[in-house]
Amino acid sequence: GVLSLEDGARVVALRSRALRRLAGGGAMASLGVGQEPAERLLSDLSGRAEGVGVAAVNGPSSTVVSGPPEQVAAVVAACQEVGERARLIEVDYASHGPQVEEIREELNELLAGVRPLDISGSSTAFYSTVTGGRVDGSVLDTDYWVRNLRERVRFTDAVRALLAAGHRVFIEASTHPVLTVGLQETFEEAGVEAVTVPTLRRDHGGRAQLLHSLAEAFTAGVDVDWTTVYPGNPAPRVVALPTYAFQRERFWLDGHGGRVGDPADLGLVSAGHPLLGAAVELADGRGHVLTGRISARTHTWLGEHVVADAVLVPGAALAEWVLRAADEVGCGGVDELALHLPLVLPESGGLRVQIVVGEATQDGRREVRVYSRPAAGEGDSGTGWVCHAEGVLSPVLNPLPDRSDEALGLVGTWPPAGAAPLGVEGFYDRVADSGYAYGPSFQGLRAVWRDGADVCAEVVLPEAAGEQTGFGIHPALLDAALHPALLIDQLDTDDDTEAAGDEPTDDGRVWLPFAWNGVTLWAAGATTVRVRLSPHQETAEGERALRLTVADAIGAPVLTVDSVAMRPASVDQLRAAVAPGSHATDSLFTVEWTPLPLAAGPGRTAAGDDGWPVLGVRGHPDPAALLAALGDDEPVPPVVLAEMTGLTGPIGEGAEEASPEETSPEEASTEALSTTERVLDLVRGWLAEPRLADARLVMVTRGAVAVDGPESTTRVDLSAAAVWGLVRSAQSEHPGRFVLLDRDDEHDCQAAPHTDAPHTDALRIAVAHAIEMDEPQLALRAGRALVPRLVPAGTGGAGLVGPVAQPEAWRLDTAGTATLENVVPVPCPEVLAPLGAGQVRIAVRAAGVNFRDAMVGLGMVPGQTGLGGEGAGVVVDIGPEVTHVAVGDRVMGVLDQSFGPLAVTDARLLAPIPEGWSFRQAAAVPVAHLTAWYGLVELGGLRPGGRVLIHAATGGVGMAAVRIARYLGAEVYATASPAKHGVLEAMGVDQAHRASSRDLG
Repeated sequence: GVLSLEDGARVVALRSRALRRLAGGGAMASLGVGQEPAERLLSDLSGRAEGVGVAAVNGPSSTVVSGPPEQVAAVVAACQEVGERARLIEVDYASHGPQVEEIREELNELLAGVRPLDISGSSTAFYSTVTGGRVDGSVLDTDYWVRNLRERVRFTDAVRALLAAGHRVFIEASTHPVLTVGLQETFEEAGVEAVTVPTLRRDHGGRAQLLHSLAEAFTAGVDVDWTTVYPGNPAPRVVALPTYAFQRERFWLDGHGGRVGDPADLGLVSAGHPLLGAAVELADGRGHVLTGRISARTHTWLGEHVVADAVLVPGAALAEWVLRAADEVGCGGVDELALHLPLVLPESGGLRVQIVVGEATQDGRREVRVYSRPAAGEGDSGTGWVCHAEGVLSPVLNPLPDRSDEALGLVGTWPPAGAAPLGVEGFYDRVADSGYAYGPSFQGLRAVWRDGADVCAEVVLPEAAGEQTGFGIHPALLDAALHPALLIDQLDTDDDTEAAGDEPTDDGRVWLPFAWNGVTLWAAGATTVRVRLSPHQETAEGERALRLTVADAIGAPVLTVDSVAMRPASVDQLRAAVAPGSHATDSLFTVEWTPLPLAAGPGRTAAGDDGWPVLGVRGHPDPAALLAALGDDEPVPPVVLAEMTGLTGPIGEGAEEASPEETSPEEASTEALSTTERVLDLVRGWLAEPRLADARLVMVTRGAVAVDGPESTTRVDLSAAAVWGLVRSAQSEHPGRFVLLDRDDEHDCQAAPHTDAPHTDALRIAVAHAIEMDEPQLALRAGRALVPRLVPAGTGGAGLVGPVAQPEAWRLDTAGTATLENVVPVPCPEVLAPLGAGQVRIAVRAAGVNFRDAMVGLGMVPGQTGLGGEGAGVVVDIGPEVTHVAVGDRVMGVLDQSFGPLAVTDARLLAPIPEGWSFRQAAAVPVAHLTAWYGLVELGGLRPGGRVLIHAATGGVGMAAVRIARYLGAEVYATASPAKHGVLEAMGVDQAHRASSRDLG
């Protein structure tokens, strides 16, 4: 109340405008040292810091300097070199220093007439950061506010004076709390118990934030009149509550003693792990089991890992458990770990978990799986064990590898020289809006830097997460080490460091780790770590892979992961997947292609891989010719490659490959039959040669399998797929003799014959690894090796299961009263009836939903029944007289009652799905475009050069009509509501050709 509102606004606005004249001529920086060390630093730098002075003292260890840009940058670098925190403030002028003298006269003119109010008799006290103590309000005139911008900010002295006067609650009235740290430092220095209360926060300035700040002030002892928040007559009654927070202290005795608490009394061995209480070696020597019980009550920090409103045990915890299992059985680390299902902590009760390790193979590897089920008496007693992850433990390497190269980029100067800082203040508040509601135990990210394509970070184990003791690496610490991955999207799109620290793109998805490869724990016990995330190329399937390197505070290696593969998941889908009852279809499984590591190194080569012979059109014609070329005394190579890619196209010199569109179904079938006959001869010849009994024949194909699921737009080569079908049968009869590898790269047709020259390093490493891991099938996509795994289908793969004996003869329709609640699966045996002339049976992959379906579902269209009128899928059967579609074609069109696995329609209502379209895209097209075509062409007779007015042009049919009219060469006029005129403009409809759909003007 010292200045009027008008004068206060003048001081803020006019000083800010005057500062524009100084733009580009100065800089400011925040140093993590006190005033005296800062002044000594400036003195030691002498000429390198010429013109730089202390601009503000915000705390005993928080100082701001200002001056010329180059000199301020030199001060920052010098401060960082001695291990102290320092960063540039994002301004381009130097306030509270000599540069302000350039605008002193202008400030005196602009602020002329500013005078304090008469506050005589008022109890309001004013403490000045110019003088560092209490001043009389009468001095706050024009000259004072000019000095306030020119002179040093003595904030710490002012706070000390306030503390000495007995003040204990400090409310920071700014747009974002930036002085909290300095205040706390001053409290600690003075040995006084005081609190700081923020008001607004960046991006959080509404009523809810203000009430939250009032609540903080109340708990700090400030008297708040809550009745004004809840107006009423009579005024609401206020009940006194304690101002301190609930302490959440447990007073229950932990049952560590007695016979029931000792694993040894149960015939087990203590695992020495906070979450895995016991371990047991199976009596037959075939494996080990580590077991434990977890719950959100006994392990409260686990309950703070909330993603998409579900409490998920982090994937980092499962990886740490498997590392502990590796240590228990004497393995060196985790070769691979694929996560299949989220491990959800129930709101009440606990879960039993088991880490099951299989027996060792000849090379020392062991399979491992992670299971859970509700604890006895605390959940659904009928729920069986659920497998959440499976993988392979790697053997101990002998001799042990050198650790010195495992933490490259994290040793020495930290952060790395040249690394650009990324803002992390408020990071966890922002990502919470995207679905990551991490509690205090998982908020360990402290600083992030960009170092080229890599991201470096400093991560600590929060106190709320408990002790590190017993863990190899605490799961909360490992999970936080992956949090900087949420900033990687900004690195590719924006070089501005401020923008790079903004909120991750909110597209309704969350990123979850689903595959860990090459995990090695080098040291235990770390609580503060340095992290480097090195992104690999993002795959076509939208997956992201990162190399993770973790070192301790001095740069010694703690943990390395060759690849952490992360996959985007829809927040809505994840919520459905973890909802109660969502695993009612756990008995359904689907095939999923998961990555295997291809990094070269120990265990990634096979004997003789520098000279693998080749069978096929660019190598030896058959196994007999190969043996003849080797001679009687020469050993047979362990691997022989059979190049099948040349067999799936036209054979012979000068033959040109025909595109799939140019190959008729009859030609494709004939070619596939011919190819399988030749491959069958090759397989029989291979098996008939005794000298080849210990060698592997690797059948290399191209385009035989689609690895990206049912929504794949990849065209599968019929001949190559037939080769896979034949060789799979041979593998079941002769295990260990054949490997199938499908590649996607183009080979070098000019390669020399009888060599492996056309095979890339990635292919050679993939083959070696497949043989080493005894993988019979793999696909090479963009340099990555993928292998098929049977995983629970869950809600994503199982889909709806109709309540009928015939699992494909059902559809969604209304039953009884026409309401959306009564839309249920109903039997439709007619879809399996023999087809009539001109009919086609479609396996529906996606169905379009439009306004008619909503109206019919609500019973608002008399005489109309049946949901679904359009869709897309694959032809599975054709009736007589059908000529333009064939079995296996991907088609879209008008499908009567299409909300089910099968639909029958007239062949004339179908069209091929354009190349590159997904089934979902195709299903949304037919009705809108056919309606528009019928209205414009069949009824309206629109022709090239004509003019047409399209009403409601931003609707589904309207947008289709605009496209069709332009395709026909007509001039288009369009209407829409004024709020949608921006959409019309984006569609290319200019102002002269558009009008409002809400009036006749």
